[in-house]
Amino acid sequence: MSDNKLKEFLSKITDAKNELPYYLNILVKSGKKVLDYKIKKLPSKILKVTAHEEGGGWFVRSYHIPINNLNISLDTKKKEALRILNDPRQIFDKDTKEILDEITRKYEEILQGSGTGKFNFKTSRFKKKKDWKMGVQKKGF
Repeated sequence: MSDNKLKEFLSKITDAKNELPYYLNILVKSGKKVLDYKIKKLPSKILKVTAHEEGGGWFVRSYHIPINNLNISLDTKKKEALRILNDPRQIFDKDTKEILDEITRKYEEILQGSGTGKFNFKTSRFKKKKDWKMGVQKKGF
């Protein structure tokens, strides 16, 4: 990232005391040859990262939700955090609840992600689905 992008990113995530919150990451699509990123700050300090791929257009890459919005601590196990993400009725923050509902509606359920981080997750539509069609198909004219 260039210096301008880094300063813009840090200004979006820090609070008045310049403290960095811990984030839970939900990856939607990684992208192969990413040219540029845009970071949009949603309500309740939630970040939505969109990326521009070389062959295609803009797509949603990931969501980053502060751990404080989910009422979990750093000691929380990954399975419990996953249960809270897939059932957002337990979350008190209205904006976080709405965004998690939107994520589960668009990208189905949230799964455990790979990587070294404890709070890395991915959506079930992260991988390409194979569409198996059985039987006779009608031709469109």
